[in-house]
Amino acid sequence: METLPLISTAIGLVLSGSAAILGGTKWMLTRVEQRTDARFARVDERFDRMDARFERLEAHTDGRFATVGDSLVEVKLGLARLEARTDERFSAVGHSLGEVKLALARLEGPHPPFMIARG
Repeated sequence: METLPLISTAIGLVLSGSAAILGGTKWMLTRVEQRTDARFARVDERFDRMDARFERLEAHTDGRFATVGDSLVEVKLGLARLEARTDERFSAVGHSLGEVKLALARLEGPHPPFMIARG
């Protein structure tokens, strides 16, 4: 019967040691979970800030594209007006050159038949 107190003491020590180990493990897991939750909260805040930045950047970019689009429309209209004016000027110059050729031909007088292609 003297072994019974030793066995019960050994069982008590094993149980209390196991309880201490399990308690410490639970405490460490709780601490790791809290730290992980805090880190995830910080990461979520960073993602929220990045989302806000991207939204601002997208709005700014959309505004810039609208401005560039308006500028391109103005440039195209300006080029169309320039092209129309240039066409009018070339037409006027061509008409004037035709008149100058006719006047020069009148001044030079009649041409022999084989030189008609010259003028």
